[in-house]
Order: sequence, then C-alpha cells, then structure tokens
Amino acid sequence: MTAARARCALLLLLGALALAGCGGNKPSAQDRANVALLDRAPVYPGANAPKTTPGDAFAARDWTLPAGARAAQVIDWYISTLQARGWKVTGKSFNTIRAKHGQSSLSVGVRARTLEVVASG
Repeated sequence: MTAARARCALLLLLGALALAGCGGNKPSAQDRANVALLDRAPVYPGANAPKTTPGDAFAARDWTLPAGARAAQVIDWYISTLQARGWKVTGKSFNTIRAKHGQSSLSVGVRARTLEVVASG
C-alpha cells in the first residue's frame, strides 16, 4: 500500500467515525425532564461553578458553596425555600433532605463546601 493510499484510507476512516458520532446519544425525554427540574430548583445564594450529571433515573448538579457557609444553615435555607414553593420535605438526616412535589423529587445534601442537588421527575 502506498503512502497516498494509506492517507486516503485513514481520512475515510476518520470521516466515517465522525459521522457515526453525529446524532448519537441523544438525551431521552426522562433525562431532559430531570435536568429541567434541576434548572427550576432553587440555588443557595453565592453557590457557584455548577457541574451537572444528567441521567434517566435522576440528574445531579453540584455547586461550590461560599466560604463560611455552614451545612445546617444551607439545609435550613432549602427547607424554608422549598416549602414556600409548595414542596413537602419528606426526610432529613445529617446534612441531607428529601422533598417531593407531585411526581417530582429532590434530594439536597451538603458535604464540606459542596452542595449537591439530585432530581427525579
């Protein structure tokens, strides 16, 4: 095989691989619904640098809390804010709460300076 033919074959292979990736792995309706629920969830004041992990069973988003934020203070803020928006807090343990609103559920947890919100709905 000549060098020119090898380059041509390599380019065809790369093109085929690029096209194979187009349109693949589209998020499901449930995946989109879970991320949309995260988009509507309240965000603790001063939390920044969100990182989202989508999924069909649930989606999660982590933020960095402001320096000096205490876990109990953050959880209390979420309890009052979610209840004011019609959510029912169904459980609280350590630095985590669970809440429901219709068929949707949120879990909010604090670990050090990381705030994690997990949504399913």
